[in-house]
Amino acid sequence: MKKKTTILILVSVLCLVAVFSTGCLSLYNNGAEWFYGNGEITGQSGEDSSVNSTAVPEGTQSGDVENSGKPVTKFEQSSSLDKDALTVSEVYAKNVNSVVGITTKGKTTNIFGQQSTTASTGTGFILSKDGYIATNYHVVEGGDSFNVALYNGTSYEATLKGYDAGNDVALLKIEADGLSPATMGDSDEIVVGEDVVVIGNPLGELTYTLTRGVVSALNRAINTDGTPINMFQIDAAVNAGNSGGPAFDATGNVIGMVTAKYADETIEGLGFCIPVNDVIKIANELVTYGYVRGKAALEVGVQDAYSNSFWGTTRVSGAYVSHVIKGGCADKAGIKQGSLINYVNNTVITGAEDMNTVLRSFSKGETVTVRGYYNNRSFEIKVTLSEYSPEIIPEGWSNASGIIV
Repeated sequence: MKKKTTILILVSVLCLVAVFSTGCLSLYNNGAEWFYGNGEITGQSGEDSSVNSTAVPEGTQSGDVENSGKPVTKFEQSSSLDKDALTVSEVYAKNVNSVVGITTKGKTTNIFGQQSTTASTGTGFILSKDGYIATNYHVVEGGDSFNVALYNGTSYEATLKGYDAGNDVALLKIEADGLSPATMGDSDEIVVGEDVVVIGNPLGELTYTLTRGVVSALNRAINTDGTPINMFQIDAAVNAGNSGGPAFDATGNVIGMVTAKYADETIEGLGFCIPVNDVIKIANELVTYGYVRGKAALEVGVQDAYSNSFWGTTRVSGAYVSHVIKGGCADKAGIKQGSLINYVNNTVITGAEDMNTVLRSFSKGETVTVRGYYNNRSFEIKVTLSEYSPEIIPEGWSNASGIIV
């Protein structure tokens, strides 16, 4: 376990999903030898991916838009103010058929080229009768296939429709009808001290477990991977496998998505939930557009950088630019393929994920200063960031080529 100052994503306790490249490509810059991921994508580009800088998986779609151009709202909330409180047993009976177990399977390749299959488990909740399901992004991250199990024992293969990694929300879809969607409450109405009920799949084995507690605090800025997310705190017991599951109020309405906990042998009762209002807003963006609008993009592909020497392979601090999207904001500003980026504004960039994380804190249209090296010469370039959208990812792009940011 990590120390008490560290937030642990619940599913990561069960399984760490890492993506390694399947080979090496040696590149040379004025005598300096570098090698990066498996190959490099060249040619024309499109335009960007979901809300993080990882490519949207195959099957992501732009969603439905009315003829007027206005998005179709798929998921709605209902006020809980005019509803009577239920017993805990009644909350469970009302909602257990709206909770699902999720199993994610993927493949990793180590530095020796050996492949292995990974699996992780989590929880989700049904948003619509026709099979849309909300969960955490970290539940599905790195997955090639997704299985959704209902309380009645029926299982379905699911498609990942989109995700916002920066806010840790993902949207799955199963081919089913007549499902029992959960009723969405209003997380703006939450008060400290009110009852909360959690239903989920702790450890991936103790399916449809109920725990209860209270709302302990509001508006906690919880940092799980470098980007703070607004969450509310609960003391109901949550464990690995609860991630992505619903937290209900006393009337049986969903008020949050269980996402993280503090983990330490001296700590108890520190769980955190994304407010349901934020979840629904993101889900509606994903189902309508396939991504969340307004996020920033540098419009480059980046990888971690390594160098060869007599002493072996060493990691180089910085994000190597493996691809520059033609006509994108980085291209227009003068950033070149083969650059090594070390700073965005005054934030140190040590690798590709740092670039991903830093860009989440900006919006489209903001101007940033990018510093680094190209052909062994330092550069400092101002870039006005573009909008991140699914179309930005070049055709044929894969994680082995880096991530698009």
